[in-house]
Amino acid sequence: MAIIPAVVLRTAAGVAASAACAYFFWPSAAVPVVMMKAPGAAGLLISRAAFLANPQLYFTLLRTAGAAAAAAAFAV
Repeated sequence: MAIIPAVVLRTAAGVAASAACAYFFWPSAAVPVVMMKAPGAAGLLISRAAFLANPQLYFTLLRTAGAAAAAAAFAV
């Protein structure tokens, strides 16, 4: 029975950790986030996809909590 050196084990663990990070985080890095000016929020930027998914929620937050809170809720 051969004993595996610690350096080989650390290298294998590092490669496995790098592969796992690339697998889980690559899709989020590959999708570009399109931003737009927040309506009624004086130049703040929000995610266009989040706004198009639920514009009614954005305008409800804008009226009740204010422009900064609505923009923060729809920022990516």
